[in-house]
Amino acid sequence: MTSDIEYYKQLSKKVSTKQDKITFFDQNQKAFYVDIYSDSWSKMMLEYSKAENLSSEQLNKIEEMKWIEMPEKLKLFAYDFCILNGFVFTGVGSK
Repeated sequence: MTSDIEYYKQLSKKVSTKQDKITFFDQNQKAFYVDIYSDSWSKMMLEYSKAENLSSEQLNKIEEMKWIEMPEKLKLFAYDFCILNGFVFTGVGSK
């Protein structure tokens, strides 16, 4: 697991634009689940649904989508929440 974290940390250092974040999201699904101890994906989805004022039905529709088809707004939110501010990725956002 540690090597996965290091791999995604290194990849994320190349991310600087919104499009980079979306591409990272699309190509690295595993990165959003590598933190098995904090359940950051579920926490992120909860925060995203609050921020976007989504109903549970709307949230369920998003969760049932294919990874690549998820809304860009969610991809950006997920990157910031799970990668930039995620516990196992501490230090990713600071250069």
